[in-house]
Amino acid sequence: MAGSDTKFVGSIPEKYDAYLGPFLFEPYAADFVRRLTLPENVSVLELACGTGILTRRIAEVLPKSGRLMATDLNQPMLDHAQRKVGQDSRLEWRVADATKLPFPDESFDRVVCQFGVMFFPDKPAALREARRVLKRGGELSFNVWDSTQRNPYVEMADGTVAGFFPANPPTFFQVPFGYHDRDTLRSNMQQAEFANVRLSEVALVGKSPTAMEAAVGLVEGCPLIVAIQERGVDDPRPIVEAVAKKLAAAYGDSPMCCQLGAVWIAGTKP
Repeated sequence: MAGSDTKFVGSIPEKYDAYLGPFLFEPYAADFVRRLTLPENVSVLELACGTGILTRRIAEVLPKSGRLMATDLNQPMLDHAQRKVGQDSRLEWRVADATKLPFPDESFDRVVCQFGVMFFPDKPAALREARRVLKRGGELSFNVWDSTQRNPYVEMADGTVAGFFPANPPTFFQVPFGYHDRDTLRSNMQQAEFANVRLSEVALVGKSPTAMEAAVGLVEGCPLIVAIQERGVDDPRPIVEAVAKKLAAAYGDSPMCCQLGAVWIAGTKP
């Protein structure tokens, strides 16, 4: 999991949180927690917590008797999340690889992950690990981005960036928007021996204060910027400005509003 597509380093966590957080991730975090059941004494494991957007939402509804273990493979993302979320006696942070979790069998009642499974290099292994650390009757739930056709702002940004590198376009967006096939999702869950597998399409609206802020997030708030820098670009501003111009023309400039599409998946450990 150490390829350039998973390098959330340098200024990426701050820009991810500031520009992509409100635009893309906060709406789905609110949807996610509405789908969770969190009884008294519940223990929750969050995988790929990133900058803590879902973490904070869960903490807001977590019973006082509950506990939440927030994990991520990237220490810089965890550091940013800890600073943002602050101290909470129910909350613990830990670096962890979702495909090799450092927890005993049957440790948690819930395992959750917001927009992280797409980055796991061995998704079936990660699902098996989630099942292993769940208690019997516990639930795994996660969401993934739907196709770029259901997220047309991504197609627009990706095509614009590719125009700067016609011989060798970056392929980053293929990763976060490449794990949405319903049959594959259901099959992977069933092969990991989850029962009562449910899938739900979730269409929401993303709103950014300006098209420029959305463009900064899409170019510099994710590992796409690493791929751009690897191609010899030190100043990404012309690329950001070109993406902003395209987005503004399609979705408005201030604010910018566009369609978002995701899939929510859940299953129970028998």
